[in-house]
Amino acid sequence: MRLEKKTVQQNIQDARRFLQMSNYIVNYENIRRYLERYVPKAAKTYNTQIKSLRRHIRDFLQVPQLIMSFKMAPVDEWALAKELPSKKHIRLGFQGLAETKAKAIYLFTATTGLRKGEILALQKSQVNFETRSVIPNHFTRKKRSGITFFNTETAFWLQKYLKKRKDNSHKLFVVSDRQWKKLWRLASKNAGVSITSKVLRAWFSTEMGELGIPDRFIDVFQGRAPRTVLAKHYTGKGLVRLKRIYDKANLKVLTSKPSSDQ
Repeated sequence: MRLEKKTVQQNIQDARRFLQMSNYIVNYENIRRYLERYVPKAAKTYNTQIKSLRRHIRDFLQVPQLIMSFKMAPVDEWALAKELPSKKHIRLGFQGLAETKAKAIYLFTATTGLRKGEILALQKSQVNFETRSVIPNHFTRKKRSGITFFNTETAFWLQKYLKKRKDNSHKLFVVSDRQWKKLWRLASKNAGVSITSKVLRAWFSTEMGELGIPDRFIDVFQGRAPRTVLAKHYTGKGLVRLKRIYDKANLKVLTSKPSSDQ
């Protein structure tokens, strides 16, 4: 099915949980009972369970009539925007970080609008400091990476981090799961509000809109545009035009220019 490895693992984990709870009896009543546990949770969490059960029951067992009557819950994409931190909170989150790597990741996340998985999968070769552009190669059936950029604040900390690197990895960021979680925990503690990579992705989208960037270009930056549209901006005039639009927004996180002692 050409699914991402992470998606496959999630499907297997959910299917195993369902089978154990239902004593390995797959019928309508057991499916209903299992999904009832997720009704009080977030819509996306509920939908993830339905997707996993569809993989197992519809695609593997080939009895679609048992699962297809269960519908996805509507997801309000703007629900997160109501809880977005202010620019002051975003700045405080950055100031709560001590390590250069953490600061670089934080600003890169805030000013590119990319997803966690895209950021952690990035290769150094996919980042161009001359144009401050980021062109990942992440295409799945449902998700695609945007053609995005980062600001001068991010460029400063990213270059500072890369100069300190002693490893031979081709990855842009070498970070463990523990370090990733610690980063957002420290940022949230100093800001006094929850700040995660998902929150910064939503903040980027909202902030760029308030700075006057049309939605169609924000969609390109964040990978929501059709593949044919993204392809037009990979090189040449398309990339130059996108950079001009990004720079026009003058997106900032810090109040002053970064200095060597920050």
